[in-house]
Amino acid sequence: MIDESRQRRRTLAPTEELLGEIWAGADPGGKGSFGVAVVTDGGRARYETVSSVDEAANWIVGQGTPLGVGIDAPMWWSSAPGGGRRADRVLRKAYGIPSGTVQSVNSLRGAVLAGGTLLALRMRESFPKLLITESHPKALLRALNLDDAEFAKRFGIQNEWSNEHQRDAAVAAVCAREGFKGRWQMNLANFRNQSEQNPRSYWLAPVSYFWPESIG
Repeated sequence: MIDESRQRRRTLAPTEELLGEIWAGADPGGKGSFGVAVVTDGGRARYETVSSVDEAANWIVGQGTPLGVGIDAPMWWSSAPGGGRRADRVLRKAYGIPSGTVQSVNSLRGAVLAGGTLLALRMRESFPKLLITESHPKALLRALNLDDAEFAKRFGIQNEWSNEHQRDAAVAAVCAREGFKGRWQMNLANFRNQSEQNPRSYWLAPVSYFWPESIG
C-alpha cells in the first residue's frame, strides 16, 4: 500500500496545485532512471525522474487522481522458449522494428520487469479499479515517425521533459489517455499465444496494450 503519510510530499513548487484528474505514465528503471509523468485531458503535464517504485507511486498519487496509467514494461509474460510474445512479434513485423528495440521478456533488464509489475501492483493496492495499459514509447515514436516535439504537438501535451526517461513516461501517459478515452481502438493485449498469461484474467488483470492504428 502506498504510504499515506508520503503522498503529499510532492516535488512541486509551493504555488503549484494538484492537477486533478490525470493520466499517468512510467518508464521503469533503476536509480535515477525511473521516469514518471502525468498529463491531463487538456494537455497540462508534469515530469519527474525517481529511483524506485515507491517513489514513483507516491509521486504520481501526489499530482492528482489517476484515471489510468501507462507503463513502459511487459504487463504479461510468456512461458515459451525465449519468453517471446505474439504482440511483440506483430509490432516488429508491422513496422520493421528490430528485436533490440522490441525485445522478448527474457531479454529485458530486471529493473524494467520488476519495476513495471510492482508499480502496477502498488497503484492497484490504492486504486483497485485503476485502468492499466502497457506501452512501448520508443516503438511508438518509430512507428508513427515522430520526434519528441512532433509527438507533443500531435497529442497536445507540454514537452518540458528533461531526459529520455521522462519523455518515455509522457508517451506512456498519452497511451493511457488515448486508449481509455476510446480514441485508440487497437488493443495488442488481444494478440496472445497459449503460453502467455491472459491479460484479462491473471493475477494483475485486467491490463491493456493500446496502439493508435490497426495492425496484424
